[in-house]
Amino acid sequence: MNKKHRVRKRSDFLRIARSGVYFKSNLIVAQVGRGKSDCARVGFSVSKKVGNAVVRNKIKRRFRAISDILLKNNAFLPLDYVFIAKKDIVSASWNELIATCEAAVNFLNRKASKCVS
Repeated sequence: MNKKHRVRKRSDFLRIARSGVYFKSNLIVAQVGRGKSDCARVGFSVSKKVGNAVVRNKIKRRFRAISDILLKNNAFLPLDYVFIAKKDIVSASWNELIATCEAAVNFLNRKASKCVS
């Protein structure tokens, strides 16, 4: 994943959270907001509540792989997306995680017109 496709700054994460458009499941919380660039950007957040550093890095690698798949499939609109991991993600299978992320992106794309920021 290219750096131009990543949300990295705290101010961007907070701006996306303020948009109020989100998707919740038992594995993730996904949020979307208006982007500052003409391409889709994706950010990930995995807190220490989820697990130790090894577990958190594994989850982030999975998120990056899924976002690469979704970028290649043109699933993302030119918006900023944030995926926040929940505790149950540790025991989830790869297929379950892909299905949840695809459902989240499809839902957020439908609701994207409500993004205020």
